[in-house]
Amino acid sequence: MVTSVLADRHPGELHIFRNYNPPSLKREPAYSTSTTFKSLTIPQEQLVWRAARSSGAAPTYFRPMGRFLDGGLLANNPTLRHSAMTEIHQFNKSLKAEGREMDVKKLGIVVSLGTGKPPQEVVTSVDVFRPSNPLELAKTFVGAKELGKMLVDCCTDSDGCAVDRARAWCEMIDTIYQRLSPQLSQEVMLDEVSNKVLVNMLWATLMYLFEKREVLQSLAKMLQ
Repeated sequence: MVTSVLADRHPGELHIFRNYNPPSLKREPAYSTSTTFKSLTIPQEQLVWRAARSSGAAPTYFRPMGRFLDGGLLANNPTLRHSAMTEIHQFNKSLKAEGREMDVKKLGIVVSLGTGKPPQEVVTSVDVFRPSNPLELAKTFVGAKELGKMLVDCCTDSDGCAVDRARAWCEMIDTIYQRLSPQLSQEVMLDEVSNKVLVNMLWATLMYLFEKREVLQSLAKMLQ
């Protein structure tokens, strides 16, 4: 399963590209609609390269793939909140509703792989207001910039609350949960090309893997 965002509607809607038929359990639509949208391609006719291209269509970095944008816009950590674990739960619930309890497979282990956590930084101002002089205009500009970055980071955060909720869900259903995401020394942009920054990121990741070697060995044994 691969996540993407249907951007031909507002609000945008999470879409999951699957190599299996989706759960047949009927669910209430998230939003009512006053128009008719083009039908989606069924899993058996979906091309893998189109799904991959749609999932990675990050705005300002890559052009949209038709009506699809990067799945990270709505599910930057797809473990629980929008897709993977919810999909498994709904799929099993659908099987039970159809009397196919023997086909239900219990979720045994969840391994969530992150791309690194940037360090927290001091925010100087998030005050946005109508300025009455040049000095206030400068303050408003700084506040708007910081506030915009904060809103984007909050919407696409893959750690923090997302990890806490996934771990709590797994504890409630007696499932092993392990999150792996190294702490980075600086924020690394998606289009970073500096060798120094990239090497520092690689080194931080290698050190993290060394520190977590016992956890990784344990996970490997469980997966085997």
